[in-house]
Amino acid sequence: MLRRHLITSIASAAVITLLPLGATAFAQSATIEAAKLPALQGGDFSTATSQLAERKGSNAAVKAFAKLEITEQAAVAKAFGSRPGAAGIPADKVAMLEKLKAADGAAFDMMYVDGQIAEHRELKAIHERYARSGQDPMAKGASIVGITGIESHLFLLQNIKRQL
Repeated sequence: MLRRHLITSIASAAVITLLPLGATAFAQSATIEAAKLPALQGGDFSTATSQLAERKGSNAAVKAFAKLEITEQAAVAKAFGSRPGAAGIPADKVAMLEKLKAADGAAFDMMYVDGQIAEHRELKAIHERYARSGQDPMAKGASIVGITGIESHLFLLQNIKRQL
């Protein structure tokens, strides 16, 4: 009986740990304005991968960028009237997150940087669209300013990639 209770407790803790990336985030994303969802989901993916990089990264520049990205995505989420993790990770990005979780060392660093470059290119297009046609003035302003920030991040990421 005690063993069964212990196993159930451990399983419950594992499910609760995964909820921000799973069902809870999906349910919360239903309440987020549809026009904002792509930016917020992209930010959640970038945050999740950056949290991994803070822990698993072997390169100091990778770790420093990850910390910067987490802070910035939290600010974007706030400007969009949300919070980090509320939109969830897009279904097409879950496999990439799992691959990153399995990687270590220099391979992890390169995969993280390549993923961030691809994600930042996508986020730039998303924020350009929202800057043109978004309805929320605060979020629209964040997108307008965010475009140059994303361009700066792409420059930083290309330089980090050359160091790896």
